[in-house]
Amino acid sequence: MNLRNERGYALVLVLVIITITFTMALSMSGMALSARKQFNKTDEINKATDLAEMGVAHYEAWLASAVTEANTYAETKADEVIKNNNGNKKPHPLGKVKSCNKNTTRCTVEYDEHFLQNLKSRISTLNNSLIRTVEGNNLYEVKNITISEIQVNDTIIVKFKSYGKTKDEIKILESTITIEKNAESMVGEAKPLPSNYEVVNLTPIDLKGQDKHLTFETSTYFEKKIEIQGNRILKVNGDAFFKDKVIFSGTADIFVYGDAIFTVTPEFNGNAYSFCVYGNIYKMDGHGKLVEYTDFPQGKNKSCPRPQDDEWYINPDEGVEVQY
Repeated sequence: MNLRNERGYALVLVLVIITITFTMALSMSGMALSARKQFNKTDEINKATDLAEMGVAHYEAWLASAVTEANTYAETKADEVIKNNNGNKKPHPLGKVKSCNKNTTRCTVEYDEHFLQNLKSRISTLNNSLIRTVEGNNLYEVKNITISEIQVNDTIIVKFKSYGKTKDEIKILESTITIEKNAESMVGEAKPLPSNYEVVNLTPIDLKGQDKHLTFETSTYFEKKIEIQGNRILKVNGDAFFKDKVIFSGTADIFVYGDAIFTVTPEFNGNAYSFCVYGNIYKMDGHGKLVEYTDFPQGKNKSCPRPQDDEWYINPDEGVEVQY
């Protein structure tokens, strides 16, 4: 009788263990399946985001090309209008006084009007949508494109949505590209005063032993010498005036997202530097007047993406905003 009881208890224990093991196996299998589904969903979301970012990059490149072509068209048409009108002036739509570039016969109002209309026409050729299949069911689509009129701060705003699509997921990125207008020529004007700039930097800058990046967020007047050596970057988000010498050594970089004026010729040691100015470049003549810096040494390993003659351009550092 005791032996039978022991066998019965053992059988019950085995059944209990089998039940617990089976239950745990089912639970772990469910957890693994759930984790797998979550992993697949995350992977699909990431793929959709990557596709949407590809759409943003594609449209930015397309728009940059369209801006260049619209600049070329506007230059030709503006010159024709000026010639046909015998230079008769026309009110600016924003109430500004019309002025002509000192170095050409091109005038601001005609140029801007033809540029905007031509750019609108080029954007409309996309039929408000740009679609590219990347692989299989994966694609990106750029649509809901809108373009503003010329704003009072001489900018044009282009907005669009980029859709990244996989088989099971869609990611939408809302993007804004700001097209800026290059400043008119200041050739022949007098040397600007420090008060013309929002920031006046009175101390020398030596980036040999400092952090790799130094950024001035607005127009800056540099009173003292600037020396950059090694892998160092100086950025000016606006116009810059360099009163003293600028010395480069190694892979030093300076980016000026506006006009740059030099009193002293920059000094370069080596060929790995990059000095990129997105606006107009000037130096001082013997009479204290601004002249074009036509022999300005551009960077050796990088180049400004905007040709110097363009009136309108996209600032690659600040001109593109993406909302995730």
